Amino acid sequence: MIGVSLKKILAYGFLLLVVFLCSVIVHLPAKFAIEQLPRINGLSISGVSGTLWQGRAKSVSWQQYGFGEVNWDLQAWKLIQGKAELNVRFGRNSELGLTGRGTVGYGFSGPYANNLMASIPAEQALKYVNIPAPVTANGQFELIVKDYKYASPWCETGQANLVWNQSVVSSPLGNLDLGTIISDISCTDSQIAAKGNQDTSQVSGAFTASLQPNMAYDLDAWFKPGAEFPQRLGEQLKWLGEPNGQGQYPFVYSGKL
Repeated sequence: MIGVSLKKILAYGFLLLVVFLCSVIVHLPAKFAIEQLPRINGLSISGVSGTLWQGRAKSVSWQQYGFGEVNWDLQAWKLIQGKAELNVRFGRNSELGLTGRGTVGYGFSGPYANNLMASIPAEQALKYVNIPAPVTANGQFELIVKDYKYASPWCETGQANLVWNQSVVSSPLGNLDLGTIISDISCTDSQIAAKGNQDTSQVSGAFTASLQPNMAYDLDAWFKPGAEFPQRLGEQLKWLGEPNGQGQYPFVYSGKL
């Protein structure tokens, strides 16, 4: 009986110790915890308040990119599973106009994310893309990461959708209404595959693409002018050669980034 009682006492004592340690961790002031982390060049975090369990950073920036305010809620029960998991919201007062929310975490197998959504104006996003033509873009990019597990160099697994809502491309020769462009993205063992399509009265098109861990890529795409395709843009199609039997102008590229 004494042996059984001693085992119970030790078990309850261990459980209380775990609960106590978890309580200390989650109630630790967030500002103090972040100040103890190694400094990362290019990363700036300011205006930290709250606790590790539930806190806020008023301003987060990486290099020259400002992501605005970040709020988080630590899922304390995940610590028992050996995971540090946060529900996050970000983007308030972001210089990029980037906003989002979702779940991110770190476990024994590395970083992961679930149901992570991010949105940014197309005009802002394309500022960081080198486009060799005098064009501008409007609309909104929305990325929805259903699930993601990191493995070097990019991923172990991942599923996502990238949507370009109300997409319009403007050029000196006319404006092209692309409507809603929906792309499905998957990643397995750092091999990324994507496919997408769009269809409006001005133009329709589709593409498939892949990117390998060694940065080798393949792209197979086509577009087809519609009944309302801008006239001045239509006059330039002669430089692309003849369309195929379905009226499509195909593009096939492969190479290395």
